[in-house]
Amino acid sequence: MHSVRCAEKVLVLKSPSSSLTVRVFKEGDKGFFYTLSLKNRTLIHASHLGLSIAGRPFLNPAAKLKLISSNSITESFSLLRHNYQVKNVSYKSYRIGIGKSLIEFAVFDQGCAIRYHLPAKQVHITAEQTSFVLDGSAGAWFFERTNNWKLKSYAGLWTETRIDSLDKISPTGPVQGKPVVAQLADKSYLFITEAALQGYSGMRLKANKNSLTVDFTEGDKGFYVQPDQLPFTPWRIIGWAANLNELVNQPLVEALNANPDSALFKNTDYIMPGKSAWSWITKDGNYLDPVTEKSIIDAAARLNYTYTLIDDGWEEKWKQKWEVLKDLVEYGRKKKIKVWVWKDSKFLRDVAYRDAFLDTLGRLGVAGIKIDFMNSEAKELIDFETSFLKAAAKKKLMVNFHGCQTSTGEYRTYPNEMTREGIRGMELNIMNEPIPAWHNAALPFTRFIMGPADYTPGLFSKRGATTLTHQLALLYLFDSPFQCIAENPVTLLKDTLYRPILPLIRDLPTTWDSTLVLNGSRIGHCAIAAKKKGNDWYLAAINGLAAENSITLDLSFIKDLSAYTAIVICDAKGAFSASSVIPAMLDRKNISIPPSGGFVVHLKRKDK
Repeated sequence: MHSVRCAEKVLVLKSPSSSLTVRVFKEGDKGFFYTLSLKNRTLIHASHLGLSIAGRPFLNPAAKLKLISSNSITESFSLLRHNYQVKNVSYKSYRIGIGKSLIEFAVFDQGCAIRYHLPAKQVHITAEQTSFVLDGSAGAWFFERTNNWKLKSYAGLWTETRIDSLDKISPTGPVQGKPVVAQLADKSYLFITEAALQGYSGMRLKANKNSLTVDFTEGDKGFYVQPDQLPFTPWRIIGWAANLNELVNQPLVEALNANPDSALFKNTDYIMPGKSAWSWITKDGNYLDPVTEKSIIDAAARLNYTYTLIDDGWEEKWKQKWEVLKDLVEYGRKKKIKVWVWKDSKFLRDVAYRDAFLDTLGRLGVAGIKIDFMNSEAKELIDFETSFLKAAAKKKLMVNFHGCQTSTGEYRTYPNEMTREGIRGMELNIMNEPIPAWHNAALPFTRFIMGPADYTPGLFSKRGATTLTHQLALLYLFDSPFQCIAENPVTLLKDTLYRPILPLIRDLPTTWDSTLVLNGSRIGHCAIAAKKKGNDWYLAAINGLAAENSITLDLSFIKDLSAYTAIVICDAKGAFSASSVIPAMLDRKNISIPPSGGFVVHLKRKDK
């Protein structure tokens, strides 16, 4: 690191290849601003910088800008969701002084991020002025729900509008959740979000014409950040991607989170990906009957699952709950099926109760816990989530958060977080609000760019206005190392309808070496991806339209198609059609996907 003095009015910050440029400047008594440009094209117009601490500006309006330091950084990490493939992400770090205050910029070739270094004392955050001014005519994808649950659980439908309509399109007001994904005139993409959310309130985005400004749940009353928490705010991210493949594989969020604590995660053998059975969404009068749950474990074992999830109601249903749970865990162990349990988070706010409960789960051999109904990203709930991940790690328990905000990459720092909701998922299909196909076709390019999500895909029997193969394809398109499959595994085995797909269900990976978005994909219209695991490739596509959609399949990313065999699953009049195909016959082939339909292809190496 080297110190630099800068007398210019505008500080120019470059990405590693110099393709992206951030300019930071002061504009009279209006305050401090930044812009982001790609070569000679402006991506983010002049946008405010600033915080308010106890109602006063954090950045001294009379101070001058000074570039204090610059540094080239390469983050190297390997995460479970990427099957521990090593990723190397480079950026330039710049520290800028404004009086006694310090701002840090991380400038990548794929975007930039901003955070403020806080005083080493308790601070009362009352507002943040950081804004993002975009081209108002750009298309914008955001999630919509027409009630106050929208920003509690992030379970809205992903919808398209213009950037300059985000302030008036929602009946609940101009505040939107993260991320907001924009498509620019040249068909490239911008996304606005945050990373490394800890010790702070979650960032929402308040729209005003073509500007988005950081907003908090707490409103004017603000929140307090303690001196022993992180000494800086979370990162505010503006990401850029030339195409959908770059958008899906964007590296900023993960790169800007910290590595795990080596002591807390010294032993990570308990953190294992896998498919899970789930009886809640297909429940009937026998729901949570121990005999029924054992039959689900039997079926899960036959389908090569790793887990079963005991959901809401088990503590009330079972009078001797710990004895019944212990029996199920022991039964599952014999079948090589581990058990997860559900818990309402309100009971876990008390630290003593939480620790005792987790200790009991650990002693019984439970693998993980799904906690629900946080319903806020206020600072106190973010603190709760972080402390819960730490407490669970001490007991060697995995975690699945529900009723919560989207991910900000915390699964890098806390690898026992296997997945989280923050998504409008399959449970709505049994709540008289079935998920439309176009929402599913938007998710890989919106919510899932933030990290794994527990959508609970694969509800074939209550699939709404989508086809069977559409539902099958979701198991491949929607990432979750803990992949909770909605359909009852007993049904999958007993009903001959599912016989053609059982080999795929047994073989289904839940982590991936790599992901490629294929030509023909368009947010909300069609999602087509190829995913690699080991020597095999899996192709999955869904049609978000209520009309037939034709695409041309390009398999040029596979060097030697003759080294593979191919199984193709398509829709066939309310059933699955499975056929063996010579892989070369699929390349450059025009494929018609039925309305709200899908297809899946498994390309398997012959010699492996």
